[in-house]
Amino acid sequence: MSLLLGACGGGSSAPPATAQPTASDPLSGLPETPGCTLLDRRSFLADQFKTQYFYNDLTPLVDPVPDQGLKAYFAASLFKGNERIPADRFSGYQTTEAYSQFYGEGKTLAYGLAVAGQEVQGRPDLPLYIRDVTPGSPAAVVGLQRGDRVHRLNETLVEDAIAKFDFSMLTPQQAGQELELEVERNGARRMVRMAASVHDVVPVRLGRVLNLPDGRRMGLVRFNSMITLAEPDLQAYFQQFRDQGVSEVVFDLRYNGGGSVAVGGRIASMAAGTKADGQVYALLRNNAQLQASNTTYRFGTPVAWSGVKRVYVLSGLRTCSASEQMIVGLRGVGIEVIQVGSTSCGKPVGFRPREHCGLTYSLVNFDSVNARGEGGYYNGLAATCRVAEDFTKAMEDPTEPLTAAAIRHASGQGCPAASGPDQQPLWARTLRDLQRQGASLRDGPEWPGAMLP
Repeated sequence: MSLLLGACGGGSSAPPATAQPTASDPLSGLPETPGCTLLDRRSFLADQFKTQYFYNDLTPLVDPVPDQGLKAYFAASLFKGNERIPADRFSGYQTTEAYSQFYGEGKTLAYGLAVAGQEVQGRPDLPLYIRDVTPGSPAAVVGLQRGDRVHRLNETLVEDAIAKFDFSMLTPQQAGQELELEVERNGARRMVRMAASVHDVVPVRLGRVLNLPDGRRMGLVRFNSMITLAEPDLQAYFQQFRDQGVSEVVFDLRYNGGGSVAVGGRIASMAAGTKADGQVYALLRNNAQLQASNTTYRFGTPVAWSGVKRVYVLSGLRTCSASEQMIVGLRGVGIEVIQVGSTSCGKPVGFRPREHCGLTYSLVNFDSVNARGEGGYYNGLAATCRVAEDFTKAMEDPTEPLTAAAIRHASGQGCPAASGPDQQPLWARTLRDLQRQGASLRDGPEWPGAMLP
């Protein structure tokens, strides 16, 4: 299987490989068939944790008790953290069907909307907004859009959902499952009902050229997943940027939870141009026993042009894994990267997913460093310009705060006054919070991020 720098995203991001204790947990109620008994499954996992797990030297091999379920065994085998490295909150699993559906077919089962749940965690007095809607999804068909305020989710008042940090009702378990929302727009409330469906992933959401006050041009692309499906559109946009003489590029990665290392490297190469050709983009380092299999990814030239000297990245707590790797990879070859928004999620590790008996396990298999050996950003990558997102502003609006701040900085006016609290990195939150966070965002899965070779 491919390599992933694990995912965090709007409706176009990968299904999260997360061990969530829900009724739909893939490890619950597994059938016992020849070659796929509980013992067979535990033996497979034991071998993966012993030989392939990045933290294998830091984690004693767990001897399963006879009646221990697979979920409990998986959780017991995870690295628990030390004074240098936080506990493993990223390794997980999902059905092979869901994994293949997303990465192989470019489709996902969802309602197609994502809410700003993390921003209001612990604050039921604050409004909850829809922050992203996938084009062509059930949510888009019923007319929902970014900036709609949510008052009720099925029978749950939004205040209760926020207080419990439980948005699991936004995660459908099967096609046809219905969701009813009470939403408000421009002071008018309405009820909407939609049924979950398997619909197309839409990784690239926006591409345009912005005119700066001094006459220079800036290219902007917004994309939510590092998957091959994104490349044709992005390459076409970069050819336009080259032809229109843009001097700087904005990557809007605020909802990009990651994906393929190879895809991320090719997209970064579109911005870096010929001057970075052949230089190291990322070195993926395995555990001590597998160092001979370390893998180096290099910059190429998917678009023939000289590239730009400065890149802006719109970032936030959902900017994860392969998206963070892009920031670090560009900096490693001397390209200035200005981060606008808030600190990224903090995931410098990735997966080589393994399939066994209908499940795909994504254990942390490697960490990633750039050409200068820089990595280990478990605290996330801090924003150069700290800017709070305004969910009532359309993403296409040049006055949207993050976009406006990038334009301001590129025009020589520096960062605006810092706004909004900076978010904790993912590892600093409790496991319970992380599990609920994963459930709350599964319709637009941006946690935990994917980094896949």
